[in-house]
Amino acid sequence: MNEVMTQIVTACVPVLCLLITAGGAYAVALIRRGTAKIEKQIDNELASKYIDMASEAVVQAVAYTSQVFADSLKVDGAFTKEKQIEAFNMAKDKALEIISDTSLKAINDVYGDLDAWLDTKIEQACREIKIEVE
Repeated sequence: MNEVMTQIVTACVPVLCLLITAGGAYAVALIRRGTAKIEKQIDNELASKYIDMASEAVVQAVAYTSQVFADSLKVDGAFTKEKQIEAFNMAKDKALEIISDTSLKAINDVYGDLDAWLDTKIEQACREIKIEVE
């Protein structure tokens, strides 16, 4: 009976080795996929954080421009189309001044066009301020 058992074990060893190798490869693939998912989630959260910080900087820049430039012109009735463009450019310059390089990179990575994103955010902030005042 020992001889039969030895033959069975001898026959099963290659199959067991194959199963262990395949199982190990599968486990490594699962670990890699899980790691990639976690890395992507962390990258998304980090990018979101930087974009939120940049959005807040735009709101601050618009509020600053409104307070130091646009409000006095509105009181005097001198807030012309040219002055609106000037205020917009002042807000954009101020936003670019206070937004971190990391946030700017995150915006470029996510949206692809920093100027378009910034222009849109400035217009949005202006609209929100206008609605609050009304």
